[in-house]
Amino acid sequence: MGQGVGTALAQIVAEELEADWKDIRVDYPTSDPKYGLMLTGGSWSVNWTFDTLSRGGAAARIILVDAAANRWKVPAAECAAERSIVRHLPTGRSISYGEIVARVPITKTLSEDDLKKIALKKPAEYKVIGKWIPRLDIPEKTTGKAKFGIDTFVPGMAYAKVAYPPTREGAKRTAVDDSAARKVKGYLKTVITPDLVAVVATSYESAVKARDALKVTWDPGPNASVSTESIFRDFAQKAADPSGGVEWHNAGDVKAGLAQAARPHTATYTTDYVAHMQMEPMNCVARFEGGVYDLYTGSQFQTMAVGLLAKVLKVEPTQVRIHQHYLGGGFGRRLEPDAMLEAAVIAREAGRPIKLIRSREEDLRLDFYRSATLQVVKAGLDASGKVTTWENTLVATHPGTRWGPDFVDKQGLDQFALNGADHIYDIPNQSVRAVRVETGIPVGYVRAVAPNYTFFAVETFIDELAHLAKADPVQFRLAMLGNAPRLASVLRIVAERAGWGKPLPPNTGLGVACVTAQEKKTPTWTASAIQARVDPATGGVRVEKIICAVDCGIVVNPDGVRSQVEGSLLFGLSTALKEEDSRRTSRWWPPARRRRANRGRGTDGVRGAFEGGVGCCRRARGAAQGAGRGQWRRIRDVLPIRLTQHGPICCGCRAGRSGHCLVLTSRTPLPSSKCAFPALFQSLLGLTGQHGRTTYNRLRGAEATG
Repeated sequence: MGQGVGTALAQIVAEELEADWKDIRVDYPTSDPKYGLMLTGGSWSVNWTFDTLSRGGAAARIILVDAAANRWKVPAAECAAERSIVRHLPTGRSISYGEIVARVPITKTLSEDDLKKIALKKPAEYKVIGKWIPRLDIPEKTTGKAKFGIDTFVPGMAYAKVAYPPTREGAKRTAVDDSAARKVKGYLKTVITPDLVAVVATSYESAVKARDALKVTWDPGPNASVSTESIFRDFAQKAADPSGGVEWHNAGDVKAGLAQAARPHTATYTTDYVAHMQMEPMNCVARFEGGVYDLYTGSQFQTMAVGLLAKVLKVEPTQVRIHQHYLGGGFGRRLEPDAMLEAAVIAREAGRPIKLIRSREEDLRLDFYRSATLQVVKAGLDASGKVTTWENTLVATHPGTRWGPDFVDKQGLDQFALNGADHIYDIPNQSVRAVRVETGIPVGYVRAVAPNYTFFAVETFIDELAHLAKADPVQFRLAMLGNAPRLASVLRIVAERAGWGKPLPPNTGLGVACVTAQEKKTPTWTASAIQARVDPATGGVRVEKIICAVDCGIVVNPDGVRSQVEGSLLFGLSTALKEEDSRRTSRWWPPARRRRANRGRGTDGVRGAFEGGVGCCRRARGAAQGAGRGQWRRIRDVLPIRLTQHGPICCGCRAGRSGHCLVLTSRTPLPSSKCAFPALFQSLLGLTGQHGRTTYNRLRGAEATG
């Protein structure tokens, strides 16, 4: 999954193993408890496994050297390993790792304490780590040899399609008539269980036709009337109730700080539901034979999937085997085992192997979305303009609640729904109040997780406070980063390379943002700046330059880090600018595409690349300062962009004449003297803010309206 982290993990092992890179490949094992926690997500791979993999590689080298020394009857200290070969230094004799494994008894073992005592290489000694090595998976993905879950076929396999209810949660089936489905060519069987209605057929096309021929009567349940409007109305009510919620983060005395503030300020920010929209739709091939379930798919969390399937299917975990395949995009969606469970149940009931593929429409309807959120942020400034108090009330649904008690804290809160709200700025009085809600819409973890929306609110509010304090936004931030010198460093780098403070051409704006990672305990420091220009006559916008600096510590594979940064900033651009999900209807614009991107560089310590670009791209003010009309204007408090029919303000442009002119919904009245398009594009500039080097050439007229 992702940007080829398997290559980076192999580099870590190869470094201490002293393996020749030509001998390295990556394999993906079938699920087994002996492998421990099988999970990928959160940019944890390098961060979590660097030490373990390094010691594993070093231990294997020690054992191989010991075996060679025993064969030659010489001290192991006289032997050295390099490029998959052990050499006896005094005599020049040598033997390859392959020969040792094939022909030489291996007797040495190492305990956990022995592993901890192994002296690992210093960064200056690295020969493989830090090298720009091509990804190991690219050749087979280029030639088509790579096997994704959707590419799996097994003997005797049939296809299944599920009839899903009109309401995602709470709907109940009351009747099923499959008489028409039985007449479809290729129909094999109807599967009905308490939780599922599906048809089985000889081909995918036949399964679709048979499923569509089913007449299923549903009771839509209590969530049938849930809408975007009702959700955010409920969010606002809960945020306004001081008795609701739980204090998740606290420092100092917020109540006293706000009461003593010379100048208070409050803002409300909302973000919509966001779907993962991975390229490969959810799919699974399931086979049930001899009491064992074999599942062929791409999974991000095999450990949880095996446990959940075993519980639901009422078998032992050893009777569930997940055969790992490449993932055609995950972003957190394949943490969920729902497609595996459906395929397994249908295979059991049908008595034959089943291939389940969800259509793109089904994939969108059945996603575990990033939660919609509402954040009410309050701050207090003293007479000098220094921020003394910060309070954030964050209303959201917590995915960990659905996953179980192991995924929430003692207060029942999921930290991955809150991280980032406890920002790193030096403010003596801080509080984050978490208001956990349920809406009838299931939520999950989406790339970058909570910082998708928390950093959006934090960095936007910081810009507002800087404006109120009449302070330079960069210096305003730096003054509060005394405890985060590495974040301050990347911010200075970005400001310098962006030409911060230098005169800009007319209708051009420049904005900045800086963030940590999804967890403060393992930060990856990221700062970015965007320079963009608006054509006030046409509303055309061009992002001229985006600069991103990333301090992620030791860079195992620079190509992987670059891909992570580029991918995250484009993912953020897409969800901020081009995707909107509203209940009862869903509208999706094409995803942002890569054109050119800068690369981040790291220094010391292993942290992982994180998806800093996703969070920063949601920082909604940025280049709006000075853009368009050259005025600072608060026009963004909602993500993604919401457009509404434009009324009395019109400049007579093509969009206006055709009745397709749309403007940003805003509490701030737009000037009536000119077309509102420039203000809309000021907002777009702020949203695109921060990473890589992406150019939009044409965002105007009909294209601008979607």
